[in-house]
Amino acid sequence: MLGSGIVLGTILVLSLVVAGVMRHRESVQGSGVGLLWADLTLLVAYGSAGILVWKQRSPGTIAATMLGAQIGLLVGAVAIANHLIEAFVLARPFVLIISPVLLALALFGMAGAAAWERSGSVALAVVGGVCCAIVATLITLCFAISFNLLFALRVDWQLGEAFAASGMIDRAGFRVRNILEASSEMLVRMPLLAICLAFAGAIVQAWMSCESRRALVLAARFLAPFVFALGAAALWHANAIERAARPPFVLSGVLLTGIALCAAYPSWSAFHGSTGRSRSAGNS
Repeated sequence: MLGSGIVLGTILVLSLVVAGVMRHRESVQGSGVGLLWADLTLLVAYGSAGILVWKQRSPGTIAATMLGAQIGLLVGAVAIANHLIEAFVLARPFVLIISPVLLALALFGMAGAAAWERSGSVALAVVGGVCCAIVATLITLCFAISFNLLFALRVDWQLGEAFAASGMIDRAGFRVRNILEASSEMLVRMPLLAICLAFAGAIVQAWMSCESRRALVLAARFLAPFVFALGAAALWHANAIERAARPPFVLSGVLLTGIALCAAYPSWSAFHGSTGRSRSAGNS
């Protein structure tokens, strides 16, 4: 069911992309052709991944992919909510801008940590993270492309400044080209981000599961909020300075907050496990 769902989701995204391009052929003039071919190639890769999932017979792999898909549904819901807020809330505070991003980072880390907790394999943890990213990306693209095609006037208004700077004449063609560009970026970045965060989440989960490191685990629980605060402060500072000076602070902020959020589920799992063991000991 999961493999067929990924294949059908890929076909739906592909159909939406083709429909937008067929209606507005100006979008594929010049560099737009390269964007279209990039999207088509990446979507074929997504469909191939769905076929691989469809043919899997290993219980461990099936469990990891199903777990990743379930968390991917949550990531997709977060992305849809963020897209709606961005479309209808004109003046968003920084907290509202960054919160969906941080929640997505935490869920990617959770996918890897939870998959390792069930399988004890880092490789399967990464597989779960990739499956999480695939499901979340397809859900997000289906909604975002449909929204952009149905609410064209509002999207054109939002892209007014970018359209003026692009040099293009046709607004609809620019909107579809923006869809092609955003889709190619998301199709690449989401799996790469999920691989890194799922791997980090699995490593942290494995490290915190060792009974011989209780003191270090306790220290990590207190250190993670401090690391998260540093990363959040870097992102806050990046939002307050000129765009050209933002990249170092954005990269450091995402790195620090990502590491801290990858420790969220392992910390909760370790605490829940220790609480359960202490209750069992008390009852005995």
